[in-house]
Amino acid sequence: MGESKVEVREFPDPKPGPRQAVLEMKVAGLCGSDLHKYHSNREWADARHGMISGHEPAGVIVEVGPDVDELSVGDRVCVYHRTGCGNCADCRAGYAAFCEVGGGAFGRTQDGSHADFMLTDAHYCLLLPDEISFSVGTQLACTAGTAFSALTKLPARAGDAILVFGLGPVGLAGLLLGVGKGYRAIGVDVEPYRIGLAKAIGGGTVIDARNEDVLEKVRDLTDGKGVAGVLECSGSSVARKQATGVAGRGATVVFVGHGSPEIPIEIGELLRNDLTVKGNVVFSMASYHEAVNLLLRKAVPLDRMVTHRFKIEQAVEAFALFDTGKTGKVVFDWDA
Repeated sequence: MGESKVEVREFPDPKPGPRQAVLEMKVAGLCGSDLHKYHSNREWADARHGMISGHEPAGVIVEVGPDVDELSVGDRVCVYHRTGCGNCADCRAGYAAFCEVGGGAFGRTQDGSHADFMLTDAHYCLLLPDEISFSVGTQLACTAGTAFSALTKLPARAGDAILVFGLGPVGLAGLLLGVGKGYRAIGVDVEPYRIGLAKAIGGGTVIDARNEDVLEKVRDLTDGKGVAGVLECSGSSVARKQATGVAGRGATVVFVGHGSPEIPIEIGELLRNDLTVKGNVVFSMASYHEAVNLLLRKAVPLDRMVTHRFKIEQAVEAFALFDTGKTGKVVFDWDA
């Protein structure tokens, strides 16, 4: 993978060692970070020596290695997509994403989920209840898990208004999960396909920032008070500047989307409205279980975010389509 090219290759089936497990893939998503690898240069791609991409796995355990007691063949799981040393404080807290000793990620530092079978340390397997589809499980492994974690950082209560900038897979999941948590959720985007998808799914109020003044519209929707929380998932410098403008007194703004390294915050708005600014990178294992509990209680239509399903043999077409930005969630589906 690299230079906007993908290759489909044959690999031997993995075998588990001590404390490892192999899962048969059912659904594996494509993520925006996969596109960074897709567009990488040839030197970077060659250095990976044919490493398998993908970090949003959902499947069934088919084999476990020695000393694995917490998993059984047949268990439905998704896999936490970041890896660590397993011993530091962050790893022990279920936050391998923060590991500074041996931090890595599936599809980046070891073979990932875009294959029929995937090898992982058993520790990273997260049980997926029968009531939750593999299509939702693949989202919980990364995008929806990240969105849920960001939502937990908001001080909002049920009935409060929140706003999500950017309605790609992370932002749209945040909008839908926000509705599930009882918020009056507002979404903002400029891409017609994503605006249409958000409206079709029915996740709160959707603002088309090409044709509407976002600040004015939010004032109208909140009787001039502003929102109690903001998720900035677009990475757009325009949206980042508007994020503090739509926030009401005492609100929290959570920056999630990558993009420009600078955040143009209006300091007067920050001070005057007593705002809190936070960042959010992926999620913890504990947060995954909280998200699962919400989905078991509330009907959140994350399944409807999946707009395109491909066989793994169609990887070239899948990446090319996802790269257009005119999709919802794109997945490889082994049962499609």
